[in-house]
Amino acid sequence: MDELATALFALDVERLSTSAVTRRITDAVVKWALVRGWTPRVEARVEAVTLAGGRRLGYVDVLVHRPGEPDLAVEIDSGDKPWSVDKLQHVAAAGMHAIWIRWGDEQWAGVYDDVDVIQLWLAKRPLRKRPTNQIPIW
Repeated sequence: MDELATALFALDVERLSTSAVTRRITDAVVKWALVRGWTPRVEARVEAVTLAGGRRLGYVDVLVHRPGEPDLAVEIDSGDKPWSVDKLQHVAAAGMHAIWIRWGDEQWAGVYDDVDVIQLWLAKRPLRKRPTNQIPIW
């Protein structure tokens, strides 16, 4: 995981929108996995248990199959999403290695026994809409 964290900290995302940063991080995770000969899949479906104890289907941002090793389940969030932790804890209990890549604000993501956290201190930038030639109506 240290190599992945190093690759993520090296990303140049200074002027990108929030959605573009998330895509850049996702691409970096996929590239990191491919270089190692692993098979990444983006938006992979998983079943997870909610805090209330119910079952719910969800998706992890990247699922990486590693022959001979536990698969990696990676969530990438620009904000605090308890559902992401729920999913990751569930897949960790199923034997996967869970990683939460948390970025976008100064709130600490937390420490979990069963989920590795990579905290990136990057600012969120909403996508700015281009001006149109339309006249605004007050």
